[in-house]
Amino acid sequence: MVAPTPAGRELIDRAFTEHMENERNLLDGLTAAQQAAEREVLLTARPAKAEPPPSP
Repeated sequence: MVAPTPAGRELIDRAFTEHMENERNLLDGLTAAQQAAEREVLLTARPAKAEPPPSP
């Protein structure tokens, strides 16, 4: 099993907290209707397929 160290967990927690604050700041500039539309896009969007790197 692979698990992060305590320092790794702290780093992940800090990064996640900063990410969530950034998202809140971005959404604060939108109207309620725009926020709802953005949530819908984020909840239904599917990540793009990763393409293998081109051969050298």
